[in-house]
Amino acid sequence: MRHQRVRKAIVQTLRENPEGLTASQIIDKLGTKKSKRIVNAKHVAVLVRGLKGVKKTMSCRMKARDSLHDYTVNVYFYDEEEGAEI
Repeated sequence: MRHQRVRKAIVQTLRENPEGLTASQIIDKLGTKKSKRIVNAKHVAVLVRGLKGVKKTMSCRMKARDSLHDYTVNVYFYDEEEGAEI
């Protein structure tokens, strides 16, 4: 499996934040050494897709810069009951 270290870092970040994080918040919390390979939020979504124990909800509403549009984004969280296998 590719990007194993980055996936482990994402799981660790989600464990530290049980309330959940959006993809852009995950990139911010990873740090520069781990996130230099992650280009954008879509890349985080692709990496998270294969992880067991990581769930997503579409509960967070974000506003665009011009504040005319708002949209929903995925919030990822770690489910302690299932656990993650990488």
